[in-house]
Amino acid sequence: MLISLLAAWALAAGPSDTVAIADVSVLPMTSPRVLAHQTILIADGRIVALGDATTIAVPRTARRIDGRGKFVVPGLADMHVHLSVRGEFPLFVGAGVLTVRDLNGSPEKLGWRDSVAAGRMFGPRLIVSGPMIAGAGIPWSNKAVPRTPAEADSVVVAQKRAGYDQIKIYDGLSVDVFNAAMAAAKRVGMKSSGHIPQAVGFDGILASGMNGLEHLDKTVFATMGHNLDTMLVPSIVERIKRSGMYVTPTLESMVQLAVVASGGYDSLMNRPEALRAPAELRDFWTSVTSRLKGNRTPSPGVRYNAYTDMQFRIAGALARAGVPLLTGTDLPNVVLVPGYSLHRELAMLVEAGLTPYQALEASTSAPARVLGQANDWGTVEVGRRANLLIVDSNPLADLSTLRMPRMVLLNGNVYDDAQLRAMRDGTTPASR
Repeated sequence: MLISLLAAWALAAGPSDTVAIADVSVLPMTSPRVLAHQTILIADGRIVALGDATTIAVPRTARRIDGRGKFVVPGLADMHVHLSVRGEFPLFVGAGVLTVRDLNGSPEKLGWRDSVAAGRMFGPRLIVSGPMIAGAGIPWSNKAVPRTPAEADSVVVAQKRAGYDQIKIYDGLSVDVFNAAMAAAKRVGMKSSGHIPQAVGFDGILASGMNGLEHLDKTVFATMGHNLDTMLVPSIVERIKRSGMYVTPTLESMVQLAVVASGGYDSLMNRPEALRAPAELRDFWTSVTSRLKGNRTPSPGVRYNAYTDMQFRIAGALARAGVPLLTGTDLPNVVLVPGYSLHRELAMLVEAGLTPYQALEASTSAPARVLGQANDWGTVEVGRRANLLIVDSNPLADLSTLRMPRMVLLNGNVYDDAQLRAMRDGTTPASR
């Protein structure tokens, strides 16, 4: 009955308000299944009806998209980035990355988030953490440095009042300061994720109630140091699972770091997507990443390097254990390009042992679920945001079909193949 009422309401909407994707295959991302011959009605930026193409009536005034032979999936999410400039936004959308979480926010990025949400600025939906909460010895300039538990409490309260979506824990914190920050986050209702401060340790983090672990290299170092031991993997995975935390592995960033360290920096900088990246990113790579250049030769039997290979092993074990994984790239580090690198991360997750469905889940429904926003986005269901990709083939057979979407719907606005190609070259579309 609800679907019928919503569809009836869509019938009354004007031509600029209603979009129909007719007779398309749908990956709802509620389970590993494909729904064939579906019609989706979209109005006011939301899915208002979804069902068998023979039963869903398409309004005469709707913009009709022929979905025959095509597949619809939810928009992708890059859950670990550090935004630099607005010029990155069209690259994300052109690659189908329609949700982006920045994990070292600022007042400027809050302004971007709110402007995108209000339709004043073009870009993916943004989720913005507060400035990293870090020790005084951390070199990054954008950080909050509480030196006492009282200061940590004040930092978290101030970030909540400023409107940030979560806190980001970084390195260099004492146990007392970390515990105070976590207690404040729970009290004010802020999500939390981050690194593993050495003084706190792996089990201290797991016991703290922090929501998510960022970067599997931090987990490897905290549990193994430089003495890599595959026998420790089952215990590590079981402890994370018991904690209820999610993990953002950021495998592609470690792969690119391995490439840079083994003489491949120039090859990364000369990739077509890197050549088209905003000048500010290329300047960052030249000034920061180039310092990491090396000519190390991997040991026999090693895929990337022993440290990175261990992260792949743990990622696969986490997936098999049912620990929620999220896709994240950590761009702009190590010549990572907005949008493009998210697709490489999906491929790395499959290489680590995830099924295509599990990898896609890590970029759609899992992020929404762990953030408590599953009723808003992340799946193709009635009531969800109309942030969708239309692609040429079934992603569960080959995730690479997602790299060049045929169409993207962002808040119900349709962008076609030509517009998406222009976005991937860095062009922001004309305002609607």
